[in-house]
This record gives sequence, structure tokens and C-alpha cells, in this order.
Amino acid sequence: MTKKVVLVQPNYKVKADAEIWTTNPPLGLLYLAAVLEKNKIPVKIIDANVENLSWRKAVSLIKKEKPDFVGFSIMTPAADWSAKVAKNLNSPIIKIAGGPHASALPKEILFSGYDLCIIGEGEETLLEIVQGKDRSIIKGIAYRKGRKVIINLPRTPLNPNKLPLPARHLIVKGGTDKPYLSAGTRYYPWAQILTSRGCPYNCYFCNKNIFGYQFRPRTPANVLREIDFLVKNYRVREIDFYDDSFNFDIKRAEKIMDLIIKRKYKLYLRFSNGIRADKVTGRLLRKMKKAGTDYIAYGIESGDERVLSMIPKAESLDQIRKAVKLTNKIGIPVTGFFILGLLGDTRESMQRTIDFAKSLPFDRIILNIAAPFPGTRMWRLIKEKKGKILIKKWQDFYNTSGKMVFTFPGMASPVEVEEMYRRAHRDFYFRPQYLLKNLPRLFSLSQLPIMYRGLKRIFFSLRTD
Repeated sequence: MTKKVVLVQPNYKVKADAEIWTTNPPLGLLYLAAVLEKNKIPVKIIDANVENLSWRKAVSLIKKEKPDFVGFSIMTPAADWSAKVAKNLNSPIIKIAGGPHASALPKEILFSGYDLCIIGEGEETLLEIVQGKDRSIIKGIAYRKGRKVIINLPRTPLNPNKLPLPARHLIVKGGTDKPYLSAGTRYYPWAQILTSRGCPYNCYFCNKNIFGYQFRPRTPANVLREIDFLVKNYRVREIDFYDDSFNFDIKRAEKIMDLIIKRKYKLYLRFSNGIRADKVTGRLLRKMKKAGTDYIAYGIESGDERVLSMIPKAESLDQIRKAVKLTNKIGIPVTGFFILGLLGDTRESMQRTIDFAKSLPFDRIILNIAAPFPGTRMWRLIKEKKGKILIKKWQDFYNTSGKMVFTFPGMASPVEVEEMYRRAHRDFYFRPQYLLKNLPRLFSLSQLPIMYRGLKRIFFSLRTD
């Protein structure tokens, strides 16, 4: 008898007054679903995040489907919500946890209402579970035998070129319409894609438990197959490249742009997850501009060389300066991602970060306060070096952008970090020259959604409650 699977994107809006800046399509679940469908296994996706479902409503919807398996893709802020759902689903439903949080804490997860935990990439693993393979030989899972937790051998990273395209038909309008919102979204229909998996760098605040350190690119032809599909089937106007390291292979990145240019699609392209400043060339940027790129973000993190080297970002401030200035010169709007409260940050180093941001021609910056998520080296370092994590519930990791949630020896206090966070927004955005430069954007219809969300984010960052 054919088994039925329900995949759940948990609700991250765990507080009634919480602000949502993005509601990305659940790409991870869409890949899982595509593999299941390719193998003739019925699957349904419940996106509790975009639908803003309570855990009780999610339980009701899952039970209505009468699935044999239910899988959750869990990030830390939604761990409590997901556990409530899992605990209220009874046998014979098999409850499977996956995602960054589950991969980081499999032992804890298995005592939170789940039967199985998928560690790392889930496409092949979930298929083997649903097909009934003996769990003792399935790579990349953890499970319980009584009070004992068994963790099997890890699974070899898969080749993303062998995966089917994400099953976008399973979510509202393929995830291309307004309920889904990414940073800087301007044109609808839009889509988000991953052209590679894995990041070879070792930043301590990143969770590598899913895609790992090995850079695994899709071929340019494979990427264009997805873009062609999106244009022809969903008529997308805007594409957001969500890779961790899109331009790690510069030649591949150039080839993808060449193929888009050749298609003459008139697309708007964004790189909202950031690209590497040390892997940028004038040639690549010009191709990106010609292909339709109107948003590039750089993950800069700090304007202090010492703090940057501790991450370690493997980029210099000089490389970042050159990349930002070149991007601006070529005419592509540029955003800088910065983090305050990094390990070793002092009031002085954070001021250097603010000054660095002000010295470059950014169209905007996005500031966050560092947060030590489970599974990151930062989480382990804080525990090993006698720091303290101040969060009591997993849901408190939601929207920590303006709050310091840990202490660490030899660095600024939480009060100082939060003060510098507010100062950074004031100093950058309320400069007369910045306001004059961006005044025309306030009256641009295409920019109104971005300006509205940006102003709202700045307002919330300046609150002290």
C-alpha cells in the first residue's frame, strides 16, 4: 500500500506582536517533496509559517490528511512550536524531525515527541525511511531504543545536479506570490533558487549541519533548466539567488549570467543572501548587471580587522572596500550585512564597524546582533569559554536582531551592544547626505515596498523596550 507523507514548515511567528521581515518559500521541503513524488509517493506541504497557523490548527490539518509520516523542517525559533505539534500526533503516524536545529541536537529532539531525526540533507534519507528500509542501516538518521539514542553513520553529500526541480506546485502559486516575501522583493511573480550547496568557509556563526563545507555547484545548464521552467510556467519576473557562496566559482557564475543574457528574459535578479567580496571581479559584475541584477548584498559582518579575523571571514577590509565601490560604480544597488556583538567585540570595534559602513556607498545596510544558534561553533565557544547564553526558550531566538542573548569574557556587555546597535541605525540612516541621496526612492512605486519594510525595521531597531 502506498504511504502518504505530510511535510510541515513550522510557524516562526511565535509571538502575537512579532515582526516578520521575510517569509521565504520552503525550498528544503520542496526538494524533499520532489524526490518523493518522483518515486510515486503522495505528499502534501503545510506551510504554517506563511499561513500563520497555531500549533493546534496545524495538528488538525495534519490529522485531516491521515498521513503515514509527517516531517518537520525545524529551525531553532520554531523548535517549541514543532514539539507541541509532534506531541499531539498519535501513532501510527511516524514523526520525523529534520533541518538545522534537529541536525544540531538530535538527542534532545528525540525526547521531544519525534520518532526519527534526519541529520543533514534529507532527500535520500527521507525516501529510504518512507520506503520502509531498516532504520539500522539508513545513513544520516538518529532514533531511540528505549532511553538510548542511536546515531547512524553520516550520509555522503549528494550531487545537486541529480535532484528533480523543487515541487513548487505544492504551495500557494508556487511560492511566487505576495504571501511569500524575501528581503528586497519588488516584482511579482518572483522565485527563490539555490544554484549550489555547501560553503567552504568556517564562520563561527554559521550552521553547517545540513549542507556542510564542500561546495557542490549545479551546472549552469542545470540552473537554466530551472529558470526556464520558472519563466514559462510561473511567468516569474524576479529571481532571488539564495546560495551561501554563489560566486565561489567565478567562471560558473559568469556562465550562468551569460545564459540568462542569451535568453533575453528581462528578469530582475537579486542576491539577498550575500555574495563573496573577495570573489568579485569587474567582468562578473558587468555580466550580472547586463543579466538584470538590481540587488547585491555582501556579508561584511565587521569593520574591525581583528574581529573579522576571529570569525574567520577570510576576507580583508580592503577587498570589501574594492568590491562595494566597484559594484556601486557599475550601477548595481548594494547592501551591506553587518553584525554587532561578535565574539571579541568592544565598544571601540563596533564604532569602527559603524564608521566603515558610513565610509562606503551602500544603498542600505542590514544590521543584526550576533546570536549563537545550536550547531554553530559560536554556540560551542560560548559554552567552552565560560560565556553564558541568556535565552531560556527556543522561541526566544526569534527576531533577536536588536537583542543581545549571550555574554562572553572580554567583550562588550549586552547593554553596550544594544546601545551601539541603535546608534548604528541612527548614524547611518539619518545622515543628511544619505537622506538626500535616497529621497527620490521614497517616491518610486517600485521601491515603496522596500522603503516601507526598511523604515519599519529601523523604527523597531530604535525601540528600547
